[in-house]
Amino acid sequence: MFLPLINLIRLLTLLISLLPLLLINKTKAIYFFLNSAGPSFIKLGQLLSVRADLVGSTIASALSKFQDKIEPFCPKKLTTIIDQELGADFDKIFKDFNFIPIASASIAQVHKAQLQNGQLVAVKILRPNIQKTMMRDIATLKLLIKIVNPFSDFLGKTLRDIADLLKQTARYELDLLHEGANGSKLKEDLEGIKGFYVPQIFWQHSTNKILVSEWIDGIPFSNKEAIHDSPFDKKTIAENLVLSYFQQVYVHGFFHADMHPGNLFLMNNGNIAVVDFGIMGKIDKKTRIAVAEVLIGFLHKNYQRVAEIHVEVGFVPSDTNIDDLALSCRKIGEMIVGIDVKDISIAKLLTALIEMSRNYHMETKPELLLLQKTLLLVEGVGVTLDPNLNIWDLARPWVKDWAKTNIGFDAKIRDTVMDILKLVKDFINKQNLL
Repeated sequence: MFLPLINLIRLLTLLISLLPLLLINKTKAIYFFLNSAGPSFIKLGQLLSVRADLVGSTIASALSKFQDKIEPFCPKKLTTIIDQELGADFDKIFKDFNFIPIASASIAQVHKAQLQNGQLVAVKILRPNIQKTMMRDIATLKLLIKIVNPFSDFLGKTLRDIADLLKQTARYELDLLHEGANGSKLKEDLEGIKGFYVPQIFWQHSTNKILVSEWIDGIPFSNKEAIHDSPFDKKTIAENLVLSYFQQVYVHGFFHADMHPGNLFLMNNGNIAVVDFGIMGKIDKKTRIAVAEVLIGFLHKNYQRVAEIHVEVGFVPSDTNIDDLALSCRKIGEMIVGIDVKDISIAKLLTALIEMSRNYHMETKPELLLLQKTLLLVEGVGVTLDPNLNIWDLARPWVKDWAKTNIGFDAKIRDTVMDILKLVKDFINKQNLL
């Protein structure tokens, strides 16, 4: 209780110092607060950027620009971590190791190295004591919840949701072997997909605090000028990026949820490579079929059907007025279908979606918000490559082919039979255990 209390006093002092800015510009004040509060709050800012339902679309948009570049930890601490994790094996593993990081983020930093066999690798190393820091900050939020709960149920619930986001991060992103498993699965899922590459994980050299993966030589998509000057066909690259996204989401239900320009590289052969597998999205088959049917409804301007699907799958309450919801869907759909992406205001689209969810008491589904955020990222990168790219036109033939296998009558009969067989199998297994 003592450390969280001290930390709470520290955070309140920081907040008080930002009060003048808070009165003038709330969004900037929140940004500066999170940026100054410490590494776990910087990570929290990134997580909240996909939760417009918690912080509002304006703040979410501002937090999505978080510059995740903070001061690297000192070489002495780096050496201590390496000694603890690898010990005498360090010299056996690495032929060369650059102790100056090439990237320094809120949770970890990355170093370039060379294995004994000459293979260039990226070595990701967790920040020292980051687990303790995040546990302290979660405990601080819990203490704050106890204080505000008697005065505001809404604020208490919001803080609980924020604390849950940090808990989820602590559970997954502080275990680099889990991140390695994410990367390994994504590589397996996308094997053979044209124009898209996922680096190899070197499991034999990785630990919970150190992840060794294949080094990617290429141009980061954040370097727009270099990407523009590259000799490869930009339209093809944009299409490969978008189609890889649909493959991840709709075929496997497992997608890279942080595909911002800094995590994407244009390789020397014209392929796109993706790195950093800390934030992944998972979406079950029922939900992704529903999302696909919604997309198909938008593409065909069948807004009545879009509204019906929202009720059928429980995105909105069962007593929702279908006709009213269909009109709201039409308002959104007419903004996007058949219009060039360069002519669409992403901010207006996001605002419209959030407004609809609030107006109809749509159930908050973090995986759908993550899906939406990733689509915006992919769309944004795609437009920098090809200003005339229309993601909806590109989606149309792909979704049509996918739908034949997953949404058609035969597919539904097949899935029903498989569900029945699974129920029978589970029943028999339970009887055998009795």
